Amino acid sequence: MRSLVEQQLTEIAAGTPGLSAAPPVVADLYLDFVAEEEAIQTGREIGLPYGLEDLDLVTSGMRPGNVTVIAAQSGVGKSTLALNAAVAAAKTGARVLFSSLEMSSTELMQKIASAEGSIAMHHLTRQDGLTAEGWKTIERLGRELFRTLPLRVYRPDGAALRDIESAARACVRGDGLDVLVVDYLQLVEVEHTRNSSREQAVAAVSRGLKNLAVNLDCHVIALSQINDDGLMRESRAIKNDASVVIKVERPDIDEPESPRADEVDLVIEKNRFGPRATVTAAAQMHYSRIIDMART
Repeated sequence: MRSLVEQQLTEIAAGTPGLSAAPPVVADLYLDFVAEEEAIQTGREIGLPYGLEDLDLVTSGMRPGNVTVIAAQSGVGKSTLALNAAVAAAKTGARVLFSSLEMSSTELMQKIASAEGSIAMHHLTRQDGLTAEGWKTIERLGRELFRTLPLRVYRPDGAALRDIESAARACVRGDGLDVLVVDYLQLVEVEHTRNSSREQAVAAVSRGLKNLAVNLDCHVIALSQINDDGLMRESRAIKNDASVVIKVERPDIDEPESPRADEVDLVIEKNRFGPRATVTAAAQMHYSRIIDMART
């Protein structure tokens, strides 16, 4: 009996089959750590921008293998913030995939044109809304932005996580992928057993997106709805899987005459790369954009 126990302990100590050597000690990691830190400190290796200077400063930008959750109630501006971030990252040459389960490709293009061309959204969405000058702006954006921007838009036929994963992997096999945006998390479906709860299903989506970020070495922005009590719908796992959680709040939503009209608070509730903080920005929703206060 003793020999059998010793044999089992030896097998446990041997670890995972195929692992031929023990993981490295910190002494072996030190030189790589110093090289990476030098790259960070000199600006040669930085996170991709969200497009807001204060937000980039606090979070150090979007880093591969990590997940940012942008959470808000419906109509507050989480999709606008995410699309602004997607365009800002793509402008640096980063390869971005925006997967929308809510908006059509035309709606996304309208929002980008509105934000980048300072064209009021209602001029783009109604008959004869565009003036001759507006059409000139659209043509200019085509030449200077849309033809070269490495931003892909994916509107899956269904809402399954496997479809989003398949599209992301197709991008990796093609030109590559640096940022994946999923709008929004609670609409994504996963295969689950008959007895599993909605919370377990959402948790599976959250974990799937985190694994995708790690496996594809890209950054994932996952949008999430929140309840009236300010909590993310249906799963605590969303916050656990994220490296950064940004809650979007509009002080003027319930108070149109608020002295803080057209302002938005980006409440950073979780931040693995820095402090928790609140960044206040300008909400120019008629142009489908959220910008730094200094630009107003």
